[in-house]
Amino acid sequence: MNASSKKTTEKPRGPFAEVVFNLPLDGPFSYSVPDHLKDRLEIGSRVFAPFGPRRLTGYIVGWAETCDPAFTIKSLEDAFDEPPVLSEETLSFTRWMAEYYQCSWGEAIASALPSGLNERGEELYSLTEKGERLLDAGEVKGPTLSLFELLREKKSLSRKQLQTALKRKFNGVLLAKLKYEESLQSSLKITRNAVDVRTETFVRLRKETVGEEEMLALLARSPRQQALYRLLMEGEISITDLKLREPRYSSALGQLKTKGLIETRSARVRRQSPWDYDAGELKPETPPELTAEQKTVCKSLIESIESETFQTFLLFGVTGSGKTEVYLRCIQRALDLGKSAILLVPEISLTPQTADRFRKRFGNRIAVLHSGLTRTERYEEWRKILSGEVSIALGARSSIFAPMKNIGVIIVDEEHDSSYKQESVPRYHGRDAALMRAREQNATVILGTATPSLESWKNAQSGKYHLLKLARRVNDRPLPWMQIVDMNKEREERKNFGIFSYALKNAIGERLERAEQVFLFLNRRGTANYIQCKDCGFAFECKHCSVTLTWHGVSNTMLCHYCNQRSRIPTECSDCGGEALRFKGYGTQKLEEETIKLFPQARVFRLDRDTAKNKKVFETMRDRLNAQEIDILIGTQMIAKGHDFPNVTLVGAMLADLPLNIPDFRSSERAYQLLTQAAGRAGRGEVPGWVIAQANRPEHYIFECARNHDYEAYAEKELEMRHQLRYPPFVRAVSWEIESDDEERVQKSAQKLGGIFANLIPQFSGTDMLGPAPAVMSKIENRYRWRLLLRAPNSQTLSALLRTARKSEAFQNLLKTRVKFSVDVDPINLL
Repeated sequence: MNASSKKTTEKPRGPFAEVVFNLPLDGPFSYSVPDHLKDRLEIGSRVFAPFGPRRLTGYIVGWAETCDPAFTIKSLEDAFDEPPVLSEETLSFTRWMAEYYQCSWGEAIASALPSGLNERGEELYSLTEKGERLLDAGEVKGPTLSLFELLREKKSLSRKQLQTALKRKFNGVLLAKLKYEESLQSSLKITRNAVDVRTETFVRLRKETVGEEEMLALLARSPRQQALYRLLMEGEISITDLKLREPRYSSALGQLKTKGLIETRSARVRRQSPWDYDAGELKPETPPELTAEQKTVCKSLIESIESETFQTFLLFGVTGSGKTEVYLRCIQRALDLGKSAILLVPEISLTPQTADRFRKRFGNRIAVLHSGLTRTERYEEWRKILSGEVSIALGARSSIFAPMKNIGVIIVDEEHDSSYKQESVPRYHGRDAALMRAREQNATVILGTATPSLESWKNAQSGKYHLLKLARRVNDRPLPWMQIVDMNKEREERKNFGIFSYALKNAIGERLERAEQVFLFLNRRGTANYIQCKDCGFAFECKHCSVTLTWHGVSNTMLCHYCNQRSRIPTECSDCGGEALRFKGYGTQKLEEETIKLFPQARVFRLDRDTAKNKKVFETMRDRLNAQEIDILIGTQMIAKGHDFPNVTLVGAMLADLPLNIPDFRSSERAYQLLTQAAGRAGRGEVPGWVIAQANRPEHYIFECARNHDYEAYAEKELEMRHQLRYPPFVRAVSWEIESDDEERVQKSAQKLGGIFANLIPQFSGTDMLGPAPAVMSKIENRYRWRLLLRAPNSQTLSALLRTARKSEAFQNLLKTRVKFSVDVDPINLL
């Protein structure tokens, strides 16, 4: 229990509210409760509280009868929710998340709530009568005079507004001094909601009026009033609906209100969701006949849901095997039992497509949550879940926080996908968080994928997860045939130095002649990935990051993909002055240009971060593909996941070995998954699919395994290597990132942190450390980065090591320096 203010000699009296904040500080902090709030507050309530010089939104997580008598306890100032928005289950879940992922409880809670609940508070300063007198008497000068004159003109301003207006004349110490001297006063302004909440006015008859029939007789001489009164006899009606039924209602409504016959009220109403269907549009979808494999899988999963016991199933199904239909059947059974369901998908581009399919089966019983929504849309969807209007939550990783009650099943589609890992605090993994939430709810977890993560595969092999397989595509459609093209031989033997191999070029031409569609997959944006001097070999790099600049031909600029720095194309080498510059490599923009040159008659569409600025781009792509208005779709990994377009019969994987060049122990796993997932887009209709993968390292074992559709052989090879090198899933890992704008300071701090762990590691059996060393990306946005990796046989040992280190005086002193320390439990990205 932390104190909320300075030392005093008086003994505080409870009960006290235990409050946590969205700050990287251990808590909770104790606050007294003023009389006007005592009947309104419960555990889980959001409150407004002073914290140092600021006013912050906090969360009540408990009550205490006593408090440290060495501190003065500040008082809560306001409360926001009746009833509380944080349930006991949410508080328990976020507390586990905070402990496991090494963040504060308040940070975990904040991630569970939509941004529309972020109340803001600020002090507004104004002149007191004393201040007015001093200004009139001419007794103030310099910065004080400027401040007083500004406040007299503007009446009241916040600290930030004063800083902006006064610029160099602003003095924070002077502001506090004048307030203490009572020349200035301040008041608290709270912005209650950051979203545009819609309110509606409703009209109804007053209950205490005379009999309805008698009143109709009295209004006989006023036909419009009588008609409106008769309409209101049917019940309360909103002004919006009233306008539709009685367009000329205004005058009659005012007269009835003057006579005291009606009353109005305002209430918050939910905005229509972008995915809501009108009742008349809903046509229940008839479920298709299940395959024999699907029936077997569904039987096991439904038995688990009905048993109401926590179990985890790895649903290992090849692409096109009908995993989504299995999800639908399991969710339907959960709903039949009066339970709710959560479905996680890895990409927001998949959400509209998945939502459409689910709405055809479940109507408006579904809410959609992902970062592509506006703040208001996300808040409205979250409110639908909280109020119990819907039974299914669908979305990206943050949907695991959906305030569902009585969860029956949680499904993680494409469970292997790295986008389930949050890159900011709290750095949770959506898949692992789903397991913990399901455990607390005695729910069933389904992890679906065609390329399981090695962590999940090992858990299935050891019996920790139940393994279920879908080895065949629906309707016994064949898996796509894959051809691996060695681009080294293409250049050396066939003298083909272009982007396209002869095999891929001919295959695209054949598909276009048959009016079939083609996917070209390349996980690199831009036109050329760097520009190099022919004379000295110098490559143009970002001034702020340790990475080369990528040339984007559309804008004719060099762009850093990390800090977005833009530079013009140079006319000469900045190192030697040479004028011969070469454009090396290629990205999706260059691929698009070459495709249009080779196939000018084809309708080409490119989907990457440069073109996908909003959700409408995904919808346009999907609609045009379904309408056969796109012949060739070019894209990054956005097009490699989950899409189902029956007329796509050819997938070209350009630079299929590109992920293998990343210096990370997961690089081959990512390469195999991306290639297999991209290949899975082909042949999902009546025509068999064909995949051509172009690579400079075709001898790597991922290509043989991918061509044979043999994940198990790949996993065996990769796990053997991981075991030898002592990497996950055979150990648990924690990555520390040390970051500063001073290169020497970050090096010293990293070495000090390494020294702390080096002294502690002998106390923890099976634990070791790699580093500290400069990160692969050693500088991003003018901040230097070092990394340190800790490994242990299990998470309990790692957690104990971290707790011990955090308690040490040396560690606490490090945190006081101008260096940022970030901890990542179970890291995915070590760059």
